[in-house]
Amino acid sequence: MSTNEEVSKLPANELKKILLKKILETEVDPSEEVYKKSFEVTYKVNLDIDGVKGYQIFEPTKYTYKSGEQLEDPDVVIIFKDMDYVRGMLQGEYIPTEWGRDSRNYRHMNKKDLMITTKMGSDERNAQVLLAKIPIFHQPLLNFGTSRLTLPLRDEPEPISPLKEGELESLIKKMLSESANLTDEKYKKDFQGLVMKVNWDISGNLAYQIFEENNYNYEFGKNIEDADINIVIENPDYAKRFLLDLPTNYAPGLDDEQNLIIYIKIPLLSLYFKNPEESRLSLVRIPFFRVILINQPPTPMDEKKDDRENYGHYIPVNLPMGDFENTVVPYKVLEYFINKSSNIVLRTCPCRERWECKDHDISLGCIFMGDDTKNMALDPDEGYHATKEQALEHVRKAIENGLVPLLGRNVGEAENGHGVRDTGRFLSGCFCCECCCIGVKYAAYGGASAMGGEGGGSMEGWKVKVDYEKCVGCGECVEACPYNFRKVVDDKIAIDPDKCVGCGRCVNVCPNDAISLDIEDPEYIEKFIAKVESIVDVEDQTTKT
Repeated sequence: MSTNEEVSKLPANELKKILLKKILETEVDPSEEVYKKSFEVTYKVNLDIDGVKGYQIFEPTKYTYKSGEQLEDPDVVIIFKDMDYVRGMLQGEYIPTEWGRDSRNYRHMNKKDLMITTKMGSDERNAQVLLAKIPIFHQPLLNFGTSRLTLPLRDEPEPISPLKEGELESLIKKMLSESANLTDEKYKKDFQGLVMKVNWDISGNLAYQIFEENNYNYEFGKNIEDADINIVIENPDYAKRFLLDLPTNYAPGLDDEQNLIIYIKIPLLSLYFKNPEESRLSLVRIPFFRVILINQPPTPMDEKKDDRENYGHYIPVNLPMGDFENTVVPYKVLEYFINKSSNIVLRTCPCRERWECKDHDISLGCIFMGDDTKNMALDPDEGYHATKEQALEHVRKAIENGLVPLLGRNVGEAENGHGVRDTGRFLSGCFCCECCCIGVKYAAYGGASAMGGEGGGSMEGWKVKVDYEKCVGCGECVEACPYNFRKVVDDKIAIDPDKCVGCGRCVNVCPNDAISLDIEDPEYIEKFIAKVESIVDVEDQTTKT
């Protein structure tokens, strides 16, 4: 019998003990550089696997653990809540998950359980844009976008009562009758010059709606043939929750045919941090979770060999974060793409929002460009479709504020973050600070910092260079590097050129001028632009032959 077969047959109590043993007994080497960086001070962990408990103590020079007991003042409590997830983890299965935090600042890893599937009548419009016009979709769409990873999860209500006979039909009819207010200004604006036809299939109950600027029709019990969008909810309990418009945590995604789907998030794992500044990324410092989080099993999309290329880099400013004298290089790169772009979206920064940044304004957040961004449904408090002038002013302020631009294509951000199909026309950019940037926090514990999830590295054509005759091994640059990519070896600084992103922080802190940014190819910026343009086209496709 294989290990997976054995795990599949084990009772829940045995699974709990096996997982606890694996976590506690994962190999730990206190002499390892990542360990020393992660645990410069003692860090205490309590584990609770559905009632089976243990603890870990990570000290600068040693590691201890014990099962069956817990510590009184832990730095973090990790609670596993779902045994199906534990079984799947032990079997190395892929389980779609997403993180979030609740109003108490507790972090939760959630399973994404399918609730709604959609199918468009044509490829001319995006489901998100149409759904945003239907009042009952207001709450689900507020959960869309990268900020849903950082903003508080909606507190779940008490479990809903079982469905009674005829109750679902009654709820559907109520939703149909209340979906339109022809005197409402928002309704008039949403459907000005537009006829939108919607089909519903809610646990076998059919219905349709026809929205127009000055008219609204609906009928229960049938679908129409030429609907603009078809909406299906198979689970009757989820349908009841949705139709009652109860506070629920939703997440977007795309199915195999690139249709928008909506999940309900169900907590699998919860984290309680003593220090509210910590995040789920802190788990990467714990050896067992570093393996789990960094070496994820292949996703179904991976197995389909998605050949769409992810690529992105920090744009060098030749100065450390916080110093904004040199704005020419990054401004010119972003200006180039902004001037070509058919559509631009500006939004607040979810990272600075999450960590309540004290150094930089959250309004200096992400920028998205290209035709695919037209399909984003935006919460007005988080983002808006911007003019080129607004976008250039946004870039100028961000760079002057000491933020380092990161630009490129990230398919996952478009499709899993915003529920928008990436057809090669979705260019992502952000403006990173050393205090809140998710790449900084992830890399600090040994993870990747690149936009594409790779090992990073500076932009091709230039490198960080060390003059070893001047270097005295003082370690100032090690402390200054937010990405954990520098260390002192044999009294000299060692830099991993394959990982260094070239943010420039180390250059100005060196007291002996031993570090510099060496430009190997004077055309490195032009080549970077060409590389980005080879995988992302931000121009208006309707004007191209």
